[in-house]
Amino acid sequence: MLLTTQLDSLSTDAFACLVDISPRKARAALARCHDGHAWRGVKLDVVLLKGTGGRSGLQYLVRRDSIPAKFIKNPIQAPEQALPAENKAVPVPVERAPTELPALPRKQRHLKPEADDFKLKLIHRIRRETDPGTPERAALIRELAQTERYPYGKRRGQLVGTTTLKTWVRLYTGRGIGGIARKAREDAGKRRVLISRHWNKEVDRLGLGENERKRLADELKRHVASQWRSGTPTWPTVRMNSLPFVMRQLRSAGCTLSDEELRPICLIPRSIIEEKRTYRAVAMYRGVAARSAATQTPRIKRSRRHLRPMEWVAGDAHHIDIAFQRDDGSLCTIKGVAWMDLATNRGFITPFVMPKGEMIRREHVIESFVAMCADPNWGVPTRLYLDRGGEYNWGDLAGDLFNLKQCIDVLDLESLQGDLDESDAVEAGVYRSRAYNPQSKVIEGLFGGLERSILSQLPGHIGGNRMRKKTENQGKAPTPFPGDFEAFKAALQAVLRYYHGKPQQGHLQGNSPNQRFQEFIADGWKSLLLDPNELAIAFSQREFREVRAGGVFSWGGLEYRHDELIGLAGVGKVMVGEPLFGDKSRLIVFTEDGQPIGYAEQVLAFAFGDIAGAGEQSRQAAILRKQLRAMESETDKIDLRRNIDDAAEEMGTADQAESKGMVSIGPQHRRVAQQAKEVPETRHDAEREYRSKMSKIWGQFANGG
Repeated sequence: MLLTTQLDSLSTDAFACLVDISPRKARAALARCHDGHAWRGVKLDVVLLKGTGGRSGLQYLVRRDSIPAKFIKNPIQAPEQALPAENKAVPVPVERAPTELPALPRKQRHLKPEADDFKLKLIHRIRRETDPGTPERAALIRELAQTERYPYGKRRGQLVGTTTLKTWVRLYTGRGIGGIARKAREDAGKRRVLISRHWNKEVDRLGLGENERKRLADELKRHVASQWRSGTPTWPTVRMNSLPFVMRQLRSAGCTLSDEELRPICLIPRSIIEEKRTYRAVAMYRGVAARSAATQTPRIKRSRRHLRPMEWVAGDAHHIDIAFQRDDGSLCTIKGVAWMDLATNRGFITPFVMPKGEMIRREHVIESFVAMCADPNWGVPTRLYLDRGGEYNWGDLAGDLFNLKQCIDVLDLESLQGDLDESDAVEAGVYRSRAYNPQSKVIEGLFGGLERSILSQLPGHIGGNRMRKKTENQGKAPTPFPGDFEAFKAALQAVLRYYHGKPQQGHLQGNSPNQRFQEFIADGWKSLLLDPNELAIAFSQREFREVRAGGVFSWGGLEYRHDELIGLAGVGKVMVGEPLFGDKSRLIVFTEDGQPIGYAEQVLAFAFGDIAGAGEQSRQAAILRKQLRAMESETDKIDLRRNIDDAAEEMGTADQAESKGMVSIGPQHRRVAQQAKEVPETRHDAEREYRSKMSKIWGQFANGG
């Protein structure tokens, strides 16, 4: 029976308040019970405790569970709660709650429940059955000394001496329970040596002063902390790594012992090493980024109670841990593109069976997103919360989603250009989780809930560790899911229905996703859908192509055309888009600013002699003339020759420069050049000279020359 537990015992004032009597009557009642008598026919468990009031500074404490419930008039509330206003008992002082006990002095705090119960049992028996100084008390003490044995500590099994019993009674009577409690050491918690006894003995032999010893100890402890900070894994390794440092310290202080004698002295105690273990935090922060992010990075809580459906939707690509057999007989795990509505925790998953060596690509994510936008229970999200890393680059998807800006206000361009993380406030658009920080991915809760409690029930489940797959037979490959891909998709939909009906904690507060969703529907929420055909136009891979006669361009080795491109033949390019999902042969023609013009058609080849070919050529030629006339009507004919003169005049001419004078190459050059001015210029008739020359040649030939 331990009576010193604060939460189990009540002071005299608290007892008076509890049973609705005056403090004077309460002290009298507890005093009688402490002496072994009864109060109202009940013997209460009462002890004495050294305090601030009462006889000789002693206070009575009564065990609360020894008070019968029929006597309790005013149940004592928790310390932070006030008593009822109509309570007429003496109020308990504010500084001491009803269930609190006065704190023991430091020297009396080393209490052992087993020892205290044993001592109190004997003390109560002696004090209640006999009076002080009587032969009966002496006889009872002798009797107990012959029968009672220590049930604890080093004296376990030994008899308790008569002197010990008398001392216990005397101390308890004068000082309460604190008198029989074991005193705490004065130097408890204090280190008696700087490093170790051997180390202290050696520095004593070297005659080092107090300041020098403290300096060596501080340097040694800094070295130990540096070992942890640098990534040393265990305390024995720190001890071995620090041995050379400690030996050099003592050598520099004048130690002349041999290495064999000095080595045991320089082994640092484990307690010194463990004191600096907290410096491992630096090694973790600098060297183990993943663990540091998981355990050290401060995090804040965010509430989602204010969100409405589809206001925030998280997206991610995920491996579904179900073994599946492809059509070629090979085994794989099904990949999925998942979306999670953060307001209701609902999940939307599109599964894919990928060929060997291939992962989720851009078109798979788009296909899943389009399916979600066309589902009446989902629709178009206002904001997306996407993973920055992972096996799929969500940045490409963000660029595609920007095309929806023309349809609804889904994205904001600044959201795509900023370096966003979970601490950034974004009004609308794509919200990117912090890189390499899986803790910030709220959609992980969806995957975890599905994997642990639901998907694990399906046949073919192999668990999350792909290096240790669960198998039905040891040494054999996992048994795949029994069914084709359509059967798996049906099973996955059943899993999601199960998940949506299961109550969840967190911001759902025990409701299921379906219940939370029904609340929003009842409140008037409606989804916003987009036509998949329009999404096919928005989500397309686009490139520019040269336009040839007839509005023809090439794509994938084939020729396509569109009437509105005829006027661009030879002078312009066209933007062509191939849908990322669905029928990819239906190419879309866009203007340079991204506005869709229409679907291109494949160029047809007419049979030789087919008059329909001539008719199609005439139709296209008429379109060309119409487009050219339209362009003519929007422009004016300009006289380019006159335009050049006007432009030259507007540009102006350069100023005339002045010459410093003429210089000569040399005197001879100057003399010959002067002759050129005196000799008249002769003009040569090249044709006459040629005829004269040829006549001479023919004359010589005629004369036989």
